[in-house]
Amino acid sequence: MLNRYLERLANLDYKTREQQRVKIVIGITLVALVMSLLITFAILLVTGNEMQPIIFIIAAVAPALISPLTSWHVVNLIIRVQKLEEQHRKLATIDDLTGLLTRRAMLDQGEALLKLCQRNRQPFALAILDLDKFKAVNDQYGHAGGDAVLKTFAAIMRRDMRASDLVGRLGGEEFAMALPGTSAEDAVHLLERVRLDTAAAKVTYLEHRIQFTTSVGLAGARGLMVENFASLLKRADDALYQAKEHGRNQVVPTGLEMSGLH
Repeated sequence: MLNRYLERLANLDYKTREQQRVKIVIGITLVALVMSLLITFAILLVTGNEMQPIIFIIAAVAPALISPLTSWHVVNLIIRVQKLEEQHRKLATIDDLTGLLTRRAMLDQGEALLKLCQRNRQPFALAILDLDKFKAVNDQYGHAGGDAVLKTFAAIMRRDMRASDLVGRLGGEEFAMALPGTSAEDAVHLLERVRLDTAAAKVTYLEHRIQFTTSVGLAGARGLMVENFASLLKRADDALYQAKEHGRNQVVPTGLEMSGLH
Protein backbone atom coordinates (compact mmCIF):
# COMPACT_ATOMS: atom_id res chain seq x y z
CA MET A 1 0.00 0.00 0.00
CA LEU A 2 2.83 2.38 0.90
CA ASN A 3 4.66 1.60 -2.33
CA ARG A 4 1.51 2.23 -4.36
CA TYR A 5 1.00 5.58 -2.65
CA LEU A 6 4.60 6.67 -3.28
CA GLU A 7 4.43 5.51 -6.91
CA ARG A 8 1.18 7.41 -7.50
CA LEU A 9 2.69 10.48 -5.83
CA ALA A 10 5.73 10.36 -8.12
CA ASN A 11 3.54 10.25 -11.25
CA LEU A 12 1.51 13.37 -10.46
CA ASP A 13 1.92 16.37 -12.75
CA TYR A 14 2.65 19.79 -11.31
CA LYS A 15 -0.94 21.05 -11.64
CA THR A 16 -2.31 18.11 -9.64
CA ARG A 17 0.40 18.55 -7.03
CA GLU A 18 -0.44 22.25 -6.81
CA GLN A 19 -4.15 21.53 -6.33
CA GLN A 20 -3.55 18.75 -3.80
CA ARG A 21 -0.54 20.19 -1.99
CA VAL A 22 -2.14 20.04 1.48
CA LYS A 23 -3.34 16.46 0.95
CA ILE A 24 0.11 15.44 -0.26
CA VAL A 25 1.82 17.00 2.78
CA ILE A 26 -0.64 15.27 5.12
CA GLY A 27 -0.06 11.98 3.31
CA ILE A 28 3.73 12.31 3.54
CA THR A 29 3.44 13.21 7.23
CA LEU A 30 1.32 10.13 7.93
CA VAL A 31 3.79 7.94 6.07
CA ALA A 32 6.69 9.44 8.07
CA LEU A 33 4.75 8.94 11.29
CA VAL A 34 3.99 5.29 10.58
CA MET A 35 7.58 4.60 9.49
CA SER A 36 8.96 6.27 12.62
CA LEU A 37 6.74 4.16 14.89
CA LEU A 38 7.57 0.95 13.03
CA ILE A 39 11.33 1.63 13.15
CA THR A 40 11.11 2.48 16.86
CA PHE A 41 9.16 -0.70 17.56
CA ALA A 42 11.67 -2.80 15.59
CA ILE A 43 14.68 -1.29 17.38
CA LEU A 44 13.14 -1.85 20.81
CA LEU A 45 12.21 -5.40 19.84
CA VAL A 46 15.71 -6.25 18.57
CA THR A 47 17.55 -4.60 21.49
CA GLY A 48 15.20 -6.02 24.13
CA ASN A 49 14.51 -2.60 25.66
CA GLU A 50 11.26 -1.91 27.44
CA MET A 51 8.58 -0.49 25.14
CA GLN A 52 7.61 2.53 27.20
CA PRO A 53 4.81 4.81 25.97
CA ILE A 54 7.03 7.90 26.19
CA ILE A 55 9.36 6.43 23.55
CA PHE A 56 6.50 5.99 21.09
CA ILE A 57 5.18 9.46 21.87
CA ILE A 58 8.58 10.93 20.98
CA ALA A 59 8.73 8.77 17.86
CA ALA A 60 5.35 10.16 16.82
CA VAL A 61 5.84 13.80 17.78
CA ALA A 62 9.16 14.25 15.95
CA PRO A 63 7.89 13.43 12.42
CA ALA A 64 4.56 15.15 13.15
CA LEU A 65 6.46 18.40 13.75
CA ILE A 66 9.27 18.12 11.22
CA SER A 67 7.62 16.36 8.27
CA PRO A 68 4.96 19.00 7.40
CA LEU A 69 7.56 21.78 7.18
CA THR A 70 10.11 19.83 5.18
CA SER A 71 7.58 18.09 2.89
CA TRP A 72 5.81 21.39 2.13
CA HIS A 73 9.14 22.90 1.09
CA VAL A 74 10.14 19.84 -0.96
CA VAL A 75 6.74 19.58 -2.69
CA ASN A 76 6.90 23.30 -3.49
CA LEU A 77 10.32 22.86 -5.10
CA ILE A 78 9.11 19.85 -7.12
CA ILE A 79 6.09 21.83 -8.35
CA ARG A 80 8.29 24.73 -9.44
CA VAL A 81 10.75 22.44 -11.24
CA GLN A 82 7.93 20.55 -12.99
CA LYS A 83 6.29 23.82 -14.02
CA LEU A 84 9.55 25.08 -15.55
CA GLU A 85 10.08 21.77 -17.36
CA GLU A 86 6.57 21.90 -18.82
CA GLN A 87 7.05 25.51 -19.93
CA HIS A 88 10.32 24.59 -21.64
CA ARG A 89 8.68 21.61 -23.37
CA LYS A 90 5.85 23.85 -24.51
CA LEU A 91 8.30 26.41 -25.90
CA ALA A 92 10.03 23.63 -27.82
CA THR A 93 6.83 22.23 -29.33
CA ILE A 94 4.35 25.13 -29.58
CA ASP A 95 4.84 28.23 -31.69
CA ASP A 96 4.40 31.22 -29.40
CA LEU A 97 2.57 33.43 -31.91
CA THR A 98 0.11 31.02 -33.52
CA GLY A 99 -0.25 28.27 -30.92
CA LEU A 100 0.52 25.65 -33.58
CA LEU A 101 3.30 23.06 -33.54
CA THR A 102 6.81 24.33 -34.14
CA ARG A 103 8.75 23.12 -37.18
CA ARG A 104 10.77 20.62 -35.12
CA ALA A 105 7.68 19.23 -33.40
CA MET A 106 5.82 19.04 -36.72
CA LEU A 107 8.65 17.08 -38.32
CA ASP A 108 8.97 14.67 -35.39
CA GLN A 109 5.27 14.04 -34.86
CA GLY A 110 4.57 13.98 -38.59
CA GLU A 111 7.22 11.31 -39.13
CA ALA A 112 5.71 9.15 -36.39
CA LEU A 113 2.21 9.62 -37.82
CA LEU A 114 3.39 8.73 -41.33
CA LYS A 115 5.04 5.51 -40.09
CA LEU A 116 1.85 4.57 -38.26
CA CYS A 117 -0.18 5.02 -41.46
CA GLN A 118 2.36 2.99 -43.43
CA ARG A 119 2.19 0.13 -40.92
CA ASN A 120 -1.60 0.16 -41.11
CA ARG A 121 -1.53 0.54 -44.92
CA GLN A 122 -3.49 3.77 -44.71
CA PRO A 123 -3.13 6.79 -47.03
CA PHE A 124 -1.38 9.88 -45.76
CA ALA A 125 -1.48 13.42 -47.13
CA LEU A 126 0.80 16.33 -46.38
CA ALA A 127 0.18 19.94 -47.40
CA ILE A 128 2.32 23.06 -47.25
CA LEU A 129 0.32 26.27 -47.04
CA ASP A 130 1.98 29.60 -47.74
CA LEU A 131 0.35 33.03 -47.42
CA ASP A 132 0.43 34.89 -50.72
CA LYS A 133 2.45 38.11 -50.95
CA PHE A 134 2.90 38.20 -47.20
CA LYS A 135 5.92 40.51 -47.46
CA ALA A 136 3.61 43.15 -48.92
CA VAL A 137 1.34 42.79 -45.87
CA ASN A 138 4.29 43.37 -43.55
CA ASP A 139 5.51 46.30 -45.63
CA GLN A 140 2.10 47.98 -45.71
CA TYR A 141 0.78 47.25 -42.22
CA GLY A 142 3.94 46.52 -40.25
CA HIS A 143 4.89 43.35 -38.43
CA ALA A 144 2.04 43.76 -35.93
CA GLY A 145 -0.43 43.67 -38.82
CA GLY A 146 1.39 40.66 -40.26
CA ASP A 147 1.20 38.90 -36.89
CA ALA A 148 -2.56 39.51 -36.78
CA VAL A 149 -2.87 37.86 -40.19
CA LEU A 150 -0.75 34.87 -39.09
CA LYS A 151 -2.86 34.35 -35.97
CA THR A 152 -6.09 34.56 -37.97
CA PHE A 153 -4.80 32.05 -40.51
CA ALA A 154 -3.75 29.67 -37.71
CA ALA A 155 -7.25 29.94 -36.22
CA ILE A 156 -8.78 29.07 -39.61
CA MET A 157 -6.61 25.95 -39.91
CA ARG A 158 -7.42 24.85 -36.36
CA ARG A 159 -11.13 25.30 -37.05
CA ASP A 160 -11.08 23.35 -40.33
CA MET A 161 -8.73 20.55 -39.25
CA ARG A 162 -9.93 17.23 -37.82
CA ALA A 163 -8.98 15.81 -34.44
CA SER A 164 -6.50 13.38 -36.02
CA ASP A 165 -4.69 16.03 -38.10
CA LEU A 166 -1.45 17.82 -37.26
CA VAL A 167 -0.95 21.50 -38.02
CA GLY A 168 2.33 23.34 -37.57
CA ARG A 169 4.15 26.52 -38.51
CA LEU A 170 7.26 25.73 -40.52
CA GLY A 171 8.53 29.29 -40.32
CA GLY A 172 7.50 32.79 -41.33
CA GLU A 173 4.25 32.59 -43.31
CA GLU A 174 4.67 28.89 -44.20
CA PHE A 175 2.57 26.22 -42.53
CA ALA A 176 2.00 22.47 -42.84
CA MET A 177 -0.96 20.14 -42.38
CA ALA A 178 -0.49 16.39 -41.95
CA LEU A 179 -3.64 14.43 -42.75
CA PRO A 180 -3.46 10.76 -41.69
CA GLY A 181 -5.79 8.23 -43.27
CA THR A 182 -6.64 10.76 -45.98
CA SER A 183 -6.65 10.18 -49.72
CA ALA A 184 -5.54 12.89 -52.14
CA GLU A 185 -9.15 13.50 -53.17
CA ASP A 186 -10.34 14.02 -49.58
CA ALA A 187 -7.29 16.14 -48.79
CA VAL A 188 -8.06 18.46 -51.70
CA HIS A 189 -11.62 18.97 -50.42
CA LEU A 190 -10.40 19.82 -46.93
CA LEU A 191 -7.67 22.15 -48.19
CA GLU A 192 -10.10 23.87 -50.56
CA ARG A 193 -12.22 24.68 -47.53
CA VAL A 194 -9.18 26.17 -45.79
CA ARG A 195 -8.34 28.16 -48.93
CA LEU A 196 -11.88 29.53 -49.32
CA ASP A 197 -12.19 30.38 -45.62
CA THR A 198 -8.87 32.19 -45.83
CA ALA A 199 -9.92 34.22 -48.87
CA ALA A 200 -13.17 35.17 -47.10
CA ALA A 201 -11.46 36.23 -43.87
CA LYS A 202 -10.87 39.89 -43.08
CA VAL A 203 -8.40 40.90 -40.39
CA THR A 204 -9.13 44.18 -38.65
CA TYR A 205 -5.92 45.93 -37.65
CA LEU A 206 -6.15 49.51 -36.37
CA GLU A 207 -8.35 51.22 -38.97
CA HIS A 208 -7.39 48.74 -41.71
CA ARG A 209 -9.17 45.61 -42.97
CA ILE A 210 -6.63 43.19 -44.34
CA GLN A 211 -7.56 40.48 -46.83
CA PHE A 212 -5.19 37.68 -47.75
CA THR A 213 -5.04 34.35 -49.58
CA THR A 214 -3.04 31.16 -49.39
CA SER A 215 -1.41 28.82 -51.90
CA VAL A 216 -1.26 25.11 -51.10
CA GLY A 217 1.00 22.30 -52.27
CA LEU A 218 -0.17 18.76 -51.58
CA ALA A 219 1.68 15.44 -51.56
CA GLY A 220 0.50 12.02 -50.49
CA ALA A 221 1.68 8.51 -49.72
CA ARG A 222 -0.49 5.54 -50.68
CA GLY A 223 -0.55 1.81 -50.09
CA LEU A 224 2.84 0.26 -49.38
CA MET A 225 4.85 3.22 -50.68
CA VAL A 226 7.79 3.65 -48.31
CA GLU A 227 8.58 7.32 -47.90
CA ASN A 228 9.85 9.46 -45.07
CA PHE A 229 8.29 12.71 -43.92
CA ALA A 230 11.14 14.86 -45.28
CA SER A 231 10.76 13.54 -48.84
CA LEU A 232 6.99 13.99 -48.64
CA LEU A 233 7.56 17.55 -47.47
CA LYS A 234 9.85 18.15 -50.44
CA ARG A 235 7.19 16.93 -52.88
CA ALA A 236 4.58 19.15 -51.23
CA ASP A 237 6.99 22.09 -51.50
CA ASP A 238 7.43 21.41 -55.22
CA ALA A 239 3.65 21.45 -55.63
CA LEU A 240 3.48 24.71 -53.67
CA TYR A 241 5.95 26.22 -56.12
CA GLN A 242 3.60 25.24 -58.94
CA ALA A 243 0.68 26.87 -57.13
CA LYS A 244 2.66 30.11 -56.85
CA GLU A 245 3.76 29.97 -60.46
CA HIS A 246 0.22 29.44 -61.76
CA GLY A 247 -1.42 32.39 -60.08
CA ARG A 248 -1.51 31.70 -56.32
CA ASN A 249 -4.66 31.19 -54.19
CA GLN A 250 -5.09 27.56 -55.25
CA VAL A 251 -4.49 23.98 -54.14
CA VAL A 252 -2.05 22.06 -56.33
CA PRO A 253 -1.37 18.33 -55.75
CA THR A 254 1.83 16.76 -57.01
CA GLY A 255 1.72 14.93 -60.35
CA LEU A 256 1.04 11.56 -58.71
CA GLU A 257 -1.96 12.86 -56.79
CA MET A 258 -3.25 14.87 -59.75
CA SER A 259 -3.46 11.71 -61.85
CA GLY A 260 -5.71 10.15 -59.26
CA LEU A 261 -8.11 13.07 -59.25
CA HIS A 262 -9.31 12.74 -62.81
